Amino acid sequence: MYEYYQEEGVDHPLFLFKTIHGLTYYVSFKKMGVYNYPFNNLYSLDFDEIDKTKSIPDTKISITISHIIYKFIKDSTETILFYVCDSSDSRHQCRSRLFSIWKSNITNPNYVKLDIDLNQTEINMSFIYDITSYDQAYIEENVVLYLDSLEREKQ
Repeated sequence: MYEYYQEEGVDHPLFLFKTIHGLTYYVSFKKMGVYNYPFNNLYSLDFDEIDKTKSIPDTKISITISHIIYKFIKDSTETILFYVCDSSDSRHQCRSRLFSIWKSNITNPNYVKLDIDLNQTEINMSFIYDITSYDQAYIEENVVLYLDSLEREKQ
């Protein structure tokens, strides 16, 4: 794992780390503007390499990002973290697998991952949360209801 440090972003926590190849990555958690329970604790995950240079395969990157995710949820067990797998370049399935790898690196059995595949829009979303804070069936039901309401608002 790489050492990382935290900076406060404009409206969200921002974590930074540098690889042995000199690449700098950021991981951020942006609180979403949803006020209804349980989504009042919803944060979106974003990450990228800052200089946008080609990365050499490096397993420490995934381990570091997994640790940052783990610590973020551990520090606030009511956090529901989600990641949208962008499909603009048709790599959404790869991003979904990457998020699964990060979750598998987190050994806390109380953290569960919920995957939502919106076939009609080729969007994959994943949620990670602590089941000691939320009932799993309740979260799954409410995620679907919330996404349905967003879809209806678009029409």
